[in-house]
Amino acid sequence: MLLTTGLGMLAAVASMPLPEAAAVPSAPKAPPSAGGGPYIFADEFDGPAGSPPDPAKWTIQTWQDDVYPPVEGIYRNDRQNVFQDGHSNLVLCATHDFMNNTYYTGKLRGNFRSMINQTWEAKIKLDCLFPGLWPSFWGVNEDPLPDGEVDIFEWYGNGNWAPGTTVHAASNGKTWEGKSIPGLVDGDWHTWRMHWGPEGFEFARDGAEYFKVPNKPIHVAGGAPDDFRWPFNIPGYWMTPMFTLAVGGVGAGDPAAGTFPASMLVDYIRIW
Repeated sequence: MLLTTGLGMLAAVASMPLPEAAAVPSAPKAPPSAGGGPYIFADEFDGPAGSPPDPAKWTIQTWQDDVYPPVEGIYRNDRQNVFQDGHSNLVLCATHDFMNNTYYTGKLRGNFRSMINQTWEAKIKLDCLFPGLWPSFWGVNEDPLPDGEVDIFEWYGNGNWAPGTTVHAASNGKTWEGKSIPGLVDGDWHTWRMHWGPEGFEFARDGAEYFKVPNKPIHVAGGAPDDFRWPFNIPGYWMTPMFTLAVGGVGAGDPAAGTFPASMLVDYIRIW
């Protein structure tokens, strides 16, 4: 979602070429045998209604995103904005305090470092597809170097950008490969899967693969002819899972036209 090393965010998206034809999933594939477990990281979010997510597994982040225009929603550790609903769902809820004209929302980081040769899957429902909102499911490496992130999906409420899946080999907004997926993001329940292997990344929705990014260094746009990046196969390289519901900012646009409260629901996340 956001390039969290402090160098900014998806500035590249603003200069992205016109979207290609909507991604069309291939015929559904049976999940791998490992898809039924055992899992190396998982959460079914089956805690009591109003409880926070398991602090052994998750950190509720409260720092603001370093983007321009800035995100308006304040990330906070409050049960109005980040909670389990008692029906086996995590809820990130964006709210608007009309009296003070202040927006609040939630961002969750996994306390787990995933490595290569692993598959991520989350079942998500977006009751937040409104102007001024910016939901995402993504993974990030928070070390200054070697850097990098993978946006499994993002939906933009700014009215200008199609939702997309993007692999960023660096957090400079210039080193990415992505695909517009306007036909794949809606308000229904869907499973989103990413397989991270030596050959690169494979992405699927509801078991149907729609995008691949091969293990091939990505050129830094505007950089030297030999400036290519691909950190994802470096021994020991890791990413942690993230769920974010941003309000305002470059990807979300003006929240004044939005609908609040608005929620992103996660039924489960499983990594194997």
